[in-house]
Amino acid sequence: MKKNNKKYAIKVYDKSKLTDTNRQRSVRREIKLLQKMNHKNIVKIYEAFETENHVYLVMEYVGGGSLHSYLKEKANRRLEEEDAKKIFK
Repeated sequence: MKKNNKKYAIKVYDKSKLTDTNRQRSVRREIKLLQKMNHKNIVKIYEAFETENHVYLVMEYVGGGSLHSYLKEKANRRLEEEDAKKIFK
């Protein structure tokens, strides 16, 4: 493997928690959709693979935390229009 000093994010799903078929389908759908997407505001997926116990998604690293975490800090868990304009410009 070539070292390129690039940071990657790795999303890990524990297969023991994917017992519901809807949840399994959701993870497969997420992988397929991310592989098809090519947009500056959508995180890129570089690789997806699985072991006996886990599913791994190797993705573009974006610093600053997740939108989900940010919304959890908001009182109504909604993004105000002005904040959305700054984030999604």
